[in-house]
Amino acid sequence: MSAAKAPPPLEVGDVAPRFVLPRAAGGPPYDSESDSIIGRVQVLAFGQGPASAGPARLIARASELAALGCVPLVVIRRGQEGARPDIAVDADGRMTAHFGGPDGVVVIGRNGHALVVDRIGGAAAVDRAAELLRGLAADWRPKPAERQAPVLMVPNAMSRADCRRLIDVYNAAGAPIVEPGHGVQNQKSDYKMRIPDYGRKDRIDHWIVNPETMAFVNDRLQRRVFPEIRKAFQYKITRHERYRIGCYEGERGGMAHGHRDNTQPNVAHRRFACSINLNAEDFEGGELVFPEYGDQRFSPATGEAVVFSSSMLHEPLHVTAGRRMVLLAFLFGEV
Repeated sequence: MSAAKAPPPLEVGDVAPRFVLPRAAGGPPYDSESDSIIGRVQVLAFGQGPASAGPARLIARASELAALGCVPLVVIRRGQEGARPDIAVDADGRMTAHFGGPDGVVVIGRNGHALVVDRIGGAAAVDRAAELLRGLAADWRPKPAERQAPVLMVPNAMSRADCRRLIDVYNAAGAPIVEPGHGVQNQKSDYKMRIPDYGRKDRIDHWIVNPETMAFVNDRLQRRVFPEIRKAFQYKITRHERYRIGCYEGERGGMAHGHRDNTQPNVAHRRFACSINLNAEDFEGGELVFPEYGDQRFSPATGEAVVFSSSMLHEPLHVTAGRRMVLLAFLFGEV
């Protein structure tokens, strides 16, 4: 972390920055992205020393968490206290301040994103984190791989509050409906447009022009989604089209098959598409399918991002009940 500009405080869904701390017992430092640690859940408890409430409780439950495949780490501010290898020292406090505060508890998921950021911390926060991880442990059991499309899924790209904010933007009055292709680049404020993809009648997109909303969405994607694209696909996202909030509701109509996102000259620059469900609990159907790769149906949770190449044939299926709200982004870079 740069001393010149402190990063914004860590939030759930953010990619946790790499940190390297000396261990209180000596020996090799704790490197959060070393091959032996990354890919496992890291549970951090911060305090002045090992006897502080959160660190003491994490030490007491360390064996239990290790049995689940987690890596417990107590982070203290000073001294070479204790001989345990799971105690590290953050002498200048910068990492502590960014992650969880002087008594915080943080859980970093297997993909390096923050699962829990509890700045109050203490013993109760450690217990809550442990119960969460016990509930997730079933998903970590080895299982046979299935053939599927080369799709990246990023949980917690948007918080529930973020999703509600975007739904409110869509529902706000005053955004005119513009016919497709009619001077949309000159629009000075948010607007809506029907998207008659192969005759569909169930989709209206809300284009985000408002600078504040655009900056808010871009902040979330830059912190939580773009780094995953860089890691998974070795591609750096530097540009994007106007973000949209899509709404699928009612009878689909048209021809029931998929499309690609970069087949026309005016959209050939697109490299990746990203969609984030904003209200997965409020509708049925609406799964995303990739017919070239099989019949698997992708149903991301609220706030979860699905990222895929713009050249892949895909289809959002008919919403059979309710109203599906989704943030849509088309992403690209310099090449």
